[in-house]
Amino acid sequence: MQRQTARLRQTFVRSGALVDEVAQSLSAADFARPARVRGWDVRLLTAHLLWRLTSMAFQLDHPSASRPVTLEQYAAHSLATTARRLEQARATADHDTGHALAAQLHSVIADLSVLLSDEDLPPVVDTGVGRLNLLDFLRIYLIDVVVHLDDVRDALGPGAGPRREAPAARVGRDNDPEAVAEVVRTLAEILAARAPGQSVEVRIPPFAAVQIGDPEAASRAGSEFVEPAPTHTRGTPPAVVETDPLTFMRLGLGRMTWADALGRRLVAASGLRTDLSPQLPLIG
Repeated sequence: MQRQTARLRQTFVRSGALVDEVAQSLSAADFARPARVRGWDVRLLTAHLLWRLTSMAFQLDHPSASRPVTLEQYAAHSLATTARRLEQARATADHDTGHALAAQLHSVIADLSVLLSDEDLPPVVDTGVGRLNLLDFLRIYLIDVVVHLDDVRDALGPGAGPRREAPAARVGRDNDPEAVAEVVRTLAEILAARAPGQSVEVRIPPFAAVQIGDPEAASRAGSEFVEPAPTHTRGTPPAVVETDPLTFMRLGLGRMTWADALGRRLVAASGLRTDLSPQLPLIG
């Protein structure tokens, strides 16, 4: 785990540097562009990441001796508190301009780079939402960084003029493949824990493949008796879902609906019980 944590710290620092580079390159018009998060713009996206990374730096100074929760438990609590956390992000924005928020973000990312170079980081961190071991803590916050870059790229989009296309192109080209791979594996792990079973295989090549149970039945588990879905123990299950890493990330973070992904043929689903929508989004 130490080697995995060391690699993840390096991945986080690289991705943070890219976030900083993109944020510093944006114009006032860029910060005002609408985002796919309803009612938000790039300025609020920047404020949200600033608040999240400020929280991360604070939490690294608050180790815990308690037993950590699982990724799935953290994700479930995160979903339940999404609205409150989005309001906290709005409060972070206050009346600051996009450039002022980007300057603050630059400082926080620099501080985190120093913090993450410390070999004596706490093994368990209290996030305020749940206590996480250091590896899962880094994985959760890496999701914030990677999805932020994807959100900004989407907001800038094509047709924003030659100068405006440059930051968007850079986000697409430089989004660290190792960071995207880690986010995909984290979300796949949460999905497998939330819908345990072996009746459906979810493939996100080249980064992950997990077997899960019936997504609809898993969403009702605990409230009523659920007939178990058939399991498959040899070879490929009769039901398969396959999609690309960015689509899976956008589905898992609620940036895209299942119906939209199917309609745009970004997901291939064959067999029974391949509707993942009852389990989406996976984390808030």
